[in-house]
Amino acid sequence: MLNTEHSDKNDYSDKFILTFGYGNRNNYDDFFSYLKSFQVICVVDVRLNPRAWSRKWYGEIIEEFCSTKNINYISKVSLGNTSGNSNWIPPNYQEATVALQEVSEIAKIGTILLLCAEKNSCRCHRVDIAQQLQKLVDRQIKHLE
Repeated sequence: MLNTEHSDKNDYSDKFILTFGYGNRNNYDDFFSYLKSFQVICVVDVRLNPRAWSRKWYGEIIEEFCSTKNINYISKVSLGNTSGNSNWIPPNYQEATVALQEVSEIAKIGTILLLCAEKNSCRCHRVDIAQQLQKLVDRQIKHLE
């Protein structure tokens, strides 16, 4: 069940579709700052394989971190990218369509953050995913660096 209770107030009154790439970051400082500032209710991991060069960015570790901050985490490997570049080609279009619907329902409740490995949003498929979600739920997109 999605946890939607957050006690911290922020300067943002709108709900957003945020995108964030951890790149080669060694800690969660920026990540946590964004989660808190935008009152993110759910981190949606859109990596085909939720693993990284650093175990800190493994899906299960991020899930544990989010849990300690009262933030939901879900991995949607069906929203991963098989193209090898920024052009999004999901592993299975039908499963990706279902996952987009599921994530859009969460985005109706509050701000979500799409997480991927590529730090530069211009080189990442999460931009395409955010645009597809925006068609399903009227939310402003912000690409965080």
